[in-house]
Amino acid sequence: MSQPGNIHSLRWNAAPFDARRRLAGVAGAARRVAPWLPLALLVFLLLVWPLVKLTIGAFSTAAPLDASGHWTLANFAQMWTEINVSHALANSLIYAATTTFLAVSIALGLCFLAQRTDAPLRQLVTPLMLVCAATSALFYAIGYSLLANRFTGVINVLVENLFGAPALFNVESWPGLIFVDSLHAAAFLYLFLAGPFANMDRSLEEAALAAGASRLRAFFTITLQLLRPILSSVVLMGVIIGLKSFSVPLILGTPADLSFLTVRILRTLQQYEPPQYGEASALAVSLTVFIGLLLYAQYRLVGRRSYVTVSGKAPRQTRWELGAWRWPAALFILAYALLGVVLPLGAIVFSSFLPFPGVYDTLSLVNYRALFANPDIDQILLNTAFCAVGAGLVGVLLAFAIAYFTSRARPGVAALLRGATQLQLAMPGLVGSLALIWAVTSLPVVRHIYGTVWLLVLAFVVVVLPVSVQIAGSAVRQLSRELEDAARVSGASALRSTLQITMRLLLPSLLFAWLLAMIAIMGDLDAPLLLSSAGTRTMSVHIYKLFDGVDQAQAAALLSLLLGFILVSVSVFGVLQSLARGRRLRALPVNGAFS
Repeated sequence: MSQPGNIHSLRWNAAPFDARRRLAGVAGAARRVAPWLPLALLVFLLLVWPLVKLTIGAFSTAAPLDASGHWTLANFAQMWTEINVSHALANSLIYAATTTFLAVSIALGLCFLAQRTDAPLRQLVTPLMLVCAATSALFYAIGYSLLANRFTGVINVLVENLFGAPALFNVESWPGLIFVDSLHAAAFLYLFLAGPFANMDRSLEEAALAAGASRLRAFFTITLQLLRPILSSVVLMGVIIGLKSFSVPLILGTPADLSFLTVRILRTLQQYEPPQYGEASALAVSLTVFIGLLLYAQYRLVGRRSYVTVSGKAPRQTRWELGAWRWPAALFILAYALLGVVLPLGAIVFSSFLPFPGVYDTLSLVNYRALFANPDIDQILLNTAFCAVGAGLVGVLLAFAIAYFTSRARPGVAALLRGATQLQLAMPGLVGSLALIWAVTSLPVVRHIYGTVWLLVLAFVVVVLPVSVQIAGSAVRQLSRELEDAARVSGASALRSTLQITMRLLLPSLLFAWLLAMIAIMGDLDAPLLLSSAGTRTMSVHIYKLFDGVDQAQAAALLSLLLGFILVSVSVFGVLQSLARGRRLRALPVNGAFS
């Protein structure tokens, strides 16, 4: 008789239990979210919020420090008119297509010679491409201007003095721009191609040769077909690099009266008073969306298609014997080394000892004395060192924190964090700087850093973050969680096991990422050109200002000093890397060290 009442009583008593279970679930979820929530908020403020504010600014008549505006579509209409009248859109598309074709051709040829043949000097190709990729486009633009400028270029003056002939080559032209940027872009594209080329099984090519096909036919019908997905991805990456290019079009394209989208953003902010932030933002958003679509297409292309060339069976690694073509192949490698490194950097160093570009009567240190006589040079050097060391370190540490948390987080959370860090890849450096201006001026807490060196530090952290996250992710994925779990079992806390196990093992990769970040920051012109003021100039901005004025020889001297700083940084890194490699295993705790 009491059974119904008992059932009702059981149900009544179960209600608090269900509530407690739900509360426990919420508390557990909060504990899981708490460690990475501050990091996610920081990533949002650094990378996502600037893009949001840039997009809002594109649809507004307001300026970053003036909120009294209204919504409008006129910015896009004016932008479309400007880029068509100035031919910036057509020029950028032609430029991206032609530089991609030439850069992919160079990268493909060098990759084939280095990875698949017995060509002499092939061992130098990969280190050479790493040097070229790490060299800022600023070096290439100014180096080739000093080398092949129509009036004062070293080569043209030499040809005129020896043979009385007119200018041999004018780098400040369409062919010059395409040639210079293709040399630089080829180094990046080579790094994408080297791995697939090296790991591809040669047996398919050998089967084609056995069936009577020539080596040339086997290369085009077998090798390139197997590499079609990565080649398509590399072509898209080349187009993206061409569209994002800024330093070469600015320095070499401006004298030729050629307009490009990235340079047009800068001109829109500089040529009008007050600056046309709405129109510049509309152009920046449009360019970012287009590049973002290309990046998405590249991701889908690589992620969805599979041409298996590496199987469980060890691939045959025999090299093609070039025979009589060995030395022409070596000459091709040597020609790229001369054109990609020796000539532009040599022209910079040589011109730094000339009183004026094109005057070769005497060599002196007058440009270096004039540089150090400038009362602002100490502050310029200090700003550069502070940004390179400080922003590089902060960016790398943040990148390793993101990589570490994404390796431990749930797949959805990890994908969001990684996606946010890659947003910068779709934004040219100048676009990122403009977006940062909108973001910083919209937040009262940090608005006061506008116009200070801290804004440059923030911008450089954003610049180096995507590549640093890629390096950090590769390093973190090589470490098993069992190392930390063993330390936890021995009594170490989570923080202690992370610092004494994971960070020690990651130290060489961290130092390498820091070095690359410092090199990138010291040579970067895109971010500081828009953000720096008279008291916050970096070396790259001062070099451009000197070169754009009448002091090109002083610009060469300062660029030579910058090159020296980079070489010193590489040397210091080599020493630190050796010390870290020698001590990281000795410093690891032994069994019982945590107890």
